[in-house]
Order: sequence, then structure tokens, then C-alpha cells
Amino acid sequence: MNTIACKNTWRITGLRKIYEAVGYNNTLILKSNTFYSENFPSVQFEISLEILKADVYVFLRQTGPNISKIVNTSYKIFCVEFGHLEVVISKSTNKLENQEKLGYKRFNIHHFLDIFGGLELHCEVEFDCYNPINNLQTTFRQILENGNFSDCVIKIGNLEIKAHRCILAQNSQVFQESFEQNETGMREGIQQDVTIPDFTPEVVQAMLEYFYTGEINKNAMERHVEDIFSIAHKYQVLPLKYECEVFMTNLIDNEKLLKYCDLITLYGASTLEKVDCSDLSSFNFIQFTGLQNLHSQ
Repeated sequence: MNTIACKNTWRITGLRKIYEAVGYNNTLILKSNTFYSENFPSVQFEISLEILKADVYVFLRQTGPNISKIVNTSYKIFCVEFGHLEVVISKSTNKLENQEKLGYKRFNIHHFLDIFGGLELHCEVEFDCYNPINNLQTTFRQILENGNFSDCVIKIGNLEIKAHRCILAQNSQVFQESFEQNETGMREGIQQDVTIPDFTPEVVQAMLEYFYTGEINKNAMERHVEDIFSIAHKYQVLPLKYECEVFMTNLIDNEKLLKYCDLITLYGASTLEKVDCSDLSSFNFIQFTGLQNLHSQ
């Protein structure tokens, strides 16, 4: 869990005229620009002024990530007088609040308007962020790395990687069917060996990390994307296969085009096949020879 801070200054020009135009029988809500921390952009804030009849209320609105909308965000909304003196208009307490109207409070704007009828509000915010998805990914990555309570061993040459059949079967129909066939007659507590002779340890490791975390290391993709695509096809890991296709679309050049045509022919790659390659010189060669697996849209 991390504590994130952000702040904003909101200049409202001509607020006196706006207030007078609203009158006593109407309501108007003014909103600042949205602000947030670059370290946690999924949580955003905006300062709001509500002109309700003759009264003016200020509050802070928070969006994300709390589903219940009840938060304990720390904040203060204030004006600055004489260039340095903070006058706090509204601030957080130790109570939980609805994130739609944090610190909702009435105040007299006439005390804070400048000589031109404008108002400048400042807001500083701190909140604790916790990403359950990242935490879950970290947990499953540790399960793979530690091999705790594993029930199968993947063998790639001299390397052995402890894994869990339920994870492999959930992500791959090939593993699912293989384990089902071998289930009969297996004694409880006996680990099952899975030999993968046709791929390097780096490629197998990349696929396993995807199984356990739903992510794949960028460096592994840059070095082995074609082999990762191949192993994803072999074990019918369609989401990983798609990720590889998207990655390869950004790598297509004259040198790789023919190789990618072969991948499309061998394995099928609908996403890669749709890439517009008409600006590549080798594309004309492919058309000339009749290898039109990769075509222009």
C-alpha cells in the first residue's frame, strides 16, 4: 500500500457575476479541471462549487477506485490571503465520507473574492492506494517462483520447473486433455512430469509466467516473440497468441515480412494478417509470387 499525494489550483474568473446571474431560484455547479497523481491515475479529483439559491457550497469529488464510494481520503480546500496566509474552507476529518461530495460545506464567497470578482481555490489531497490486481499477480508469481505445493514438473532439457496442474489446465486445453488422460491410475501425491523438448527454457518460462500472472515480460517478448507465438499455438493459449500477434505488428519490416507470412501460413494469425504492409517493398514481392497471406486493407 502506498500513500499518493496530488494538488490543484482552480482560478474562477468572474465568479461574482456568475453568482448574481444564477439568482435565488436556480442552481449551478461549477467544476475544476480533473487532477490526479501520475503514479496512480485511476483515482482522480475535481473541486466543485454549488450555487444553491443564495448559498454557495464547496466540495471535492473523487472518482475511483472504491466500489462502495466510501473513502477516508485526506484533503483540504483553502484560499491564500496576502500571498501566504492559508484560510482553510473545508478539510477532511477522521470519518469515512462519500467520495461524490467530500467536505461538502457552505461558505461565504464574498469574503474571498478578489477586486475583479474572481476566486482562487487550492486543494491538496493524500490517499492510500492499494491495487488488488497487482497484489494477486505478485502472489501468483511467487507461487510459480517458489513452487510451493506443486504437483507437476516441467522438464526442458536439464532444467526442471515446478508447476501446478490446475493452473496449466485452466490456461491450456492441451494440458487439460493431457492431465485428464493421465489421471486414471495416478496415485495421490505423485508429481507428474511434463517434457517440453522443442522450446528453450526462456520461452517456456515466459508462457508459465503468463499462465500465473496474465502478463508477459517485455524483454522476453522482444527477444523471443516468434517462439512464444509458436508455443502459444501448440498449447492453444489463444490470449497469449493474440498478445504476440499485436506485438509483432509493430515489428513488421522488409526483413521480417516473409518470416511472418510463414507464421500465418503455419499457424494462422488473423490479427497479424490484417496489417497494412503496402508501403514495404517486400510486400510487392509477396504479391508477385502469389504469397498473399499478408495483405493490404
